[in-house]
Amino acid sequence: MNAFLVLRKPNLRRLLTANLFSGIGDWFNSVAVLSLLMELTGTAMAVGITLALRTLPHLLFGPLGGMLADRCDKKKVMVVCDFARAAIALCFLLVSSAADTWLVYCGTFLLVVFSSLYNPSRLSILPQIVKRDELAAANALDESVYGVVMAVGSMIGGIFIALWGADVAFVFNSLSFVLSGVLISRLTVGLPEREERAETVAATSYRDVLTFVWKQPIVRPILLLTTLWPIGGGIVNVLISVYAFQVFHAGDMGIGLLYGAIGLGFIAGGMAASRFTNRPYKIASASLAIEGFALLLTSFSPSIYVTALFYTLSTIAGGMGNASLRTLLMEHVPGHTQGRVFALEATVSNVLIGFSMLAGGWLLSFAPPRLTGFAAGACITLLSIVFGLSLWRASRIAQTQTTRLLAKIE
Repeated sequence: MNAFLVLRKPNLRRLLTANLFSGIGDWFNSVAVLSLLMELTGTAMAVGITLALRTLPHLLFGPLGGMLADRCDKKKVMVVCDFARAAIALCFLLVSSAADTWLVYCGTFLLVVFSSLYNPSRLSILPQIVKRDELAAANALDESVYGVVMAVGSMIGGIFIALWGADVAFVFNSLSFVLSGVLISRLTVGLPEREERAETVAATSYRDVLTFVWKQPIVRPILLLTTLWPIGGGIVNVLISVYAFQVFHAGDMGIGLLYGAIGLGFIAGGMAASRFTNRPYKIASASLAIEGFALLLTSFSPSIYVTALFYTLSTIAGGMGNASLRTLLMEHVPGHTQGRVFALEATVSNVLIGFSMLAGGWLLSFAPPRLTGFAAGACITLLSIVFGLSLWRASRIAQTQTTRLLAKIE
């Protein structure tokens, strides 16, 4: 279905607009917090602690977010989390000296806690506000919004703070959560379109969810791919700054260019995915391998501009793949377990990406950036090919079984 037709739905527009404003607010907050820490402490240690605190809550609270999404009213969970984050975002206004650094740590930790509780509901509510045949287009639009958030946040976040200061950025972040909460509260949420079949017995624990996932030949490779991708993806994140500063000597402008290119790629990838909504298996299998290969090519890039082009290509492919994989999960995972499945995926991937970034920093202490980039790109490409082929085979088997069943009925 055409993405612009799906966008006519008021519920979807409200959800995407809420994601847009809260996401941009998050970017402004991130830039402001890191700038404030460098100004007050002058050490990279404070920055490192803050970045680590953005990973830990996913491990501790991500599974709880999945339980809340499956057992509680998703809309209420999201609204409570938004208003809680709006209040927490204002605590950064109290920071005035190095002695107040603990407030930055606590505020950062709590913001990510409520984001961990919020995200499983955000993802699993989508099948309840659009029809099943609209899921692919809706996920494509959501991927494009993610790209807009990254592009706008990275390109104008620093300029915004330079002109009006960090305090204004903190207030904007708080107001963005208030707006998000108001929009979410206006959602009209129905029951899942399809009734769950008798054999998909309601899972009562994460162990039941894992058992179900492992027995599903289509769901299993999707989750393995999305959770293992960060092994190379975390290193890629570290390399963005290294390429800009050490390889091409482009400084802050280079970082802005690369993040802007990544954001534009996600926008284009989401829009491209909306044109291939009837072929999610093929898109998912091929596009993520292309993403890895494009990242691998950055290690041979002769200039910052060619590197930006490769990053754009990688995220166009990645955006198409992510939208397709998320649609397949929503179609093949029972509605009463989707929150926990998305929570498990986010928990494992966030923990792995944290370790991967640490490993990337360690590798770069003795290995050239281009060699490290080649290894990260090769890792992503290999994982994408292996699990993409597994997904392709599973989809062909499922289609064959469906065809045989229809033939028997006839």
